[in-house]
Amino acid sequence: MKIWLTNLKMRKKFILAFIISAFIPQIVLGIILFLNLHAMALENAINNTKRNVQDVKKNLLDVLQNAVDISNKLYLDKKLLDILSTEYSDVSKLYEDYTSYKEFSNLLSIYNKNIHLIKVYTFNPTLLDTGEFVKVDNYIKKQSWFIHALKGDGKILWELVFDNNPFRPQYYFSLVRLLKNSYGEKVGVMVIYIKKEKIDEILSQNENTIVVTDKGTVVAAKDESLIGKTIDIKAFEDGDRLIRNVKINQRNLMALVGTIAPNETGGNYLKVISFFSKKEIFKVPNKVSFFAFVVITVNLLISLFLMLLFSKFITDRLTILNEKVNQISHGKLDTSIEILGKDEIGQLAENVKEMAKNIKNLIEQVYLAEIQKQQMITKQREIQFEMLCSQINPHFIFNTLEAIRMKSFCNGQEEISHIVYLLSNLLRKSITVNSELISLKEEIEFVQQFLEIQKFRFGDRIDFDIQIDEDLFNQKILPFIIQPLVENSIKHGIEPKIGKGYISIRIFKRDEKIVIRVEDNGIGMKKEECDNLITLLKSDQKDAHVGLRNVYTRLKLFYGNEFEFLIKSEYGSGTVVEITVPSKGGE
Repeated sequence: MKIWLTNLKMRKKFILAFIISAFIPQIVLGIILFLNLHAMALENAINNTKRNVQDVKKNLLDVLQNAVDISNKLYLDKKLLDILSTEYSDVSKLYEDYTSYKEFSNLLSIYNKNIHLIKVYTFNPTLLDTGEFVKVDNYIKKQSWFIHALKGDGKILWELVFDNNPFRPQYYFSLVRLLKNSYGEKVGVMVIYIKKEKIDEILSQNENTIVVTDKGTVVAAKDESLIGKTIDIKAFEDGDRLIRNVKINQRNLMALVGTIAPNETGGNYLKVISFFSKKEIFKVPNKVSFFAFVVITVNLLISLFLMLLFSKFITDRLTILNEKVNQISHGKLDTSIEILGKDEIGQLAENVKEMAKNIKNLIEQVYLAEIQKQQMITKQREIQFEMLCSQINPHFIFNTLEAIRMKSFCNGQEEISHIVYLLSNLLRKSITVNSELISLKEEIEFVQQFLEIQKFRFGDRIDFDIQIDEDLFNQKILPFIIQPLVENSIKHGIEPKIGKGYISIRIFKRDEKIVIRVEDNGIGMKKEECDNLITLLKSDQKDAHVGLRNVYTRLKLFYGNEFEFLIKSEYGSGTVVEITVPSKGGE
């Protein structure tokens, strides 16, 4: 069987696969779908509605709990009760108590996602209306929520409260609660307004869902025309269940009811009612049943036609690709592969084409790399030759410096002896410089010795600071690239400056690269001078800035295009030179 399938032509394999994987399963699926679709649609609608009710209950309870937490805190807040109970004769005392009481704003900042506003409607005539404290007037006394709060005697109640804000007057689903002082006297009614946007967000995915109080008042609904209306809730009093025939807003509907009990909200119970139309539910199964056989029949015919078309398209392209790959395998790397499509065959063709191109480029890169290597060796020799030309017999210099150092030391000139020792070290290292990498620690020691010599030379006219991340000490860089930057700062920036000069060296890591920044407070450069210097560094022209140019050339030869060399200068303020090179070596 396996050998027989393997030997079949590609097109026959496609036909066999179509019969087994498409034709037979679709016929069987159509029969099953026809028999079960009607019942499944109704069950799915009921399950979705149940989930809607549970989602709304869960999300609504989270919001209600925030309001309950605020209510419980304020109900026992002694300072708030004192303000509401105190008869103020001194306006300044009232103002002081108002301004020192921050609990409303603190709570709103904590629960600002769910809570819109906190108000206390007070019976105290000596208090002033502030937006948070509002004196009870005849209009408030007539409101149903206010009457219910007085009857509730401190219980948490969920009501629909109208906020007559002149900018945005509207109804809010709110927590109301009577406040009493320690003597049992009624001092005010607390109202915690729940954000309408939050209620809309909860109901946004459940458009046919409403929230009703135990008195039948609709307090939340996606359809704003329902908010504030009263419905007969006798049909919903038996707890969570499916009601197959209920009238809502003059429509005969099926509804699922979810109850939020008083023990969950801390107040009166709420009903979450999610409804759907029986007519709409049964309409879809009837249509789907009718179209199911039509779709299956058309789908089989189209699938058969497309399968035959695709099989020919695929086999033809595979034949062309096989011929092209054969040509490339015989060394024709410039072979043109033009195969339409971005599917696996098209991608394979592009990959083969890219592979041939990469092989050709690799051959060219190896050739260019060898040329660049020879150029680097030649350039390095030129740099070393320039350095050697500026030197005299090194043994004579070292011996002379050592003699001067010992003579100074014997005569008690320890500072001069130390400076001569540093100078000897600098000369020795500068003579032995080559293209081999050294650690940043060695380079910094070299720069520090150079700066100590300059400090001896200029005295209090110059100061310096070196900072390097400790985990970079073992990183490898080209030698002798920081000292020329420092020398350039002293020569062209600090020497002509009147007053004290300062050089800062910072070495740190940024984006997996090493950044070396040398900054001075010298005389700086004008913009055109700075631009000319940058242009000069990138050319082969000889100039006074030979140190900078040598540094730039060595970096270019070693790192190629992987390094950055930036110069920023402001006339009269100083200059910053920043080098960024790839990380080399272990940390």
